[in-house]
Amino acid sequence: MIRSMEEFVSAFHAARCVSTPLVAVRAADPASTTQLLIETLKQGRQPPPLVAWDVLRGLYGIGKDIGEQLASLLGERDPMSVGPADALFLAQQLCEDGLLFYSDAHCFWNEPGVVQGIWNLRDSFKATGRMLVLLSVPGATLPAELGQDVLVLDEPLPSATHLEQIVRETFHAANLAEPERPVIDKAVDALIGLAAFPAEQALAMSLVKH
Repeated sequence: MIRSMEEFVSAFHAARCVSTPLVAVRAADPASTTQLLIETLKQGRQPPPLVAWDVLRGLYGIGKDIGEQLASLLGERDPMSVGPADALFLAQQLCEDGLLFYSDAHCFWNEPGVVQGIWNLRDSFKATGRMLVLLSVPGATLPAELGQDVLVLDEPLPSATHLEQIVRETFHAANLAEPERPVIDKAVDALIGLAAFPAEQALAMSLVKH
């Protein structure tokens, strides 16, 4: 069981190092989680080709150097015309070491075309160091057809240390003086149990200039 953000990042990094092809990441704030994983991939090295898909934007690239790879995947297609199963079919052409972040996977992975598309990527992605990252909500359950093939990673809620960082950054963004230790401790206690984004929003709404 993953108990800290450090363990979560370490588990993802380990999966990447051994070419784990299919990973489901269950997180309360998938947008923040995606950004965290991208930053992890960039640390100390050239990031791999990163592509993402969601139901509104379709297939799109992450980073300024992904245009050629995205064009290769799409051909003449409009990115927004790429559906949930199409994205997985096109991902077969993703270059070596590339990653596809697939948003709200739990909304689609019970569809026959999607479950087959995910399964079809297993062996080819394993052989070439590619990875499909299925972003889903906490508690989402994989279909039986994928239960033995997909590594599931649960992102933990922010620790007290992470929440303290959020408190300090929120005060700074509001141009308020550095909070005193008792204020930080009370704020962290109040925010325990929230994901990063709602914690930040709740804190911001509680601030006043005086």
